[in-house]
Amino acid sequence: MLSILKSALNANSQEMGIVSNNIANANSTGFKKSTANFEHIYSIHNSSDPDTFSGMGVTSTAPRQQMSQGAFQSTGGALDLAVTGQGFFTVVQGDNIEDPYFTRDGSFNINADGEVITNDGMSVMGFLADAEGNVVEGVIENLVIPTTSLNSDATVSILSNVNVNPRGKITATYGLDTEVVIGNIALSSFINEPALSPVGNNRYKYNAKSGAPAFGIPMAGAFGKIESGFLERSNVDITTEMVNMLKTQQAFTGVSRLLQTEVDITKRLIDG
Repeated sequence: MLSILKSALNANSQEMGIVSNNIANANSTGFKKSTANFEHIYSIHNSSDPDTFSGMGVTSTAPRQQMSQGAFQSTGGALDLAVTGQGFFTVVQGDNIEDPYFTRDGSFNINADGEVITNDGMSVMGFLADAEGNVVEGVIENLVIPTTSLNSDATVSILSNVNVNPRGKITATYGLDTEVVIGNIALSSFINEPALSPVGNNRYKYNAKSGAPAFGIPMAGAFGKIESGFLERSNVDITTEMVNMLKTQQAFTGVSRLLQTEVDITKRLIDG
């Protein structure tokens, strides 16, 4: 009995941690909530009749992430991007392309060298355009938007505007009206998105369960489209999470009382 009650306390404690983390990240851009999963524990029995099985408590398995779409928040930023539908942005630390991270947080900026980066300096990946402005798919690279452009008369024009269309095509404007195609935002998809491993900062890494990433252009195949000037908010519903927290607290309190009762009964038997 004590082991059963202990397993219930552990399971409720883990669920409380998951719910608390969801509430804490209710305003985190691109955050995806998680839900607790529980499994019954049965004693080993030689019989194949389920009626003879003896319950031995509960165990908590790995939390399941809910990858549903979050609401959009308008920012007006040229490089604030959100994905409608399927797909993750791909970011890397420096030039470490072999170790990518994946996120739905599209709050990007340009640094002094023209690199498209996240708020904490990671490089955003995409497909670059050739000299004729044709996007070359297949090779994913760090996106760079030069801050200046050399004109045919040897004068220099300064970057004045950046536009990202629904297909993720990046066009930079230099001076008043000189437009240059820089490249294309690359999106990544997975066979089993909820199995991605969270690593903090609303980023994920792929694993054997999620499958390796497949890269592509927005609105091609099953990939979603890009919404420029918007950010995807967390998909956490505060009301639902508060109800879950109250339910978990009540369950924990109930199990605690049962445990105390069991301890008191055992003590009386020993003392008697």
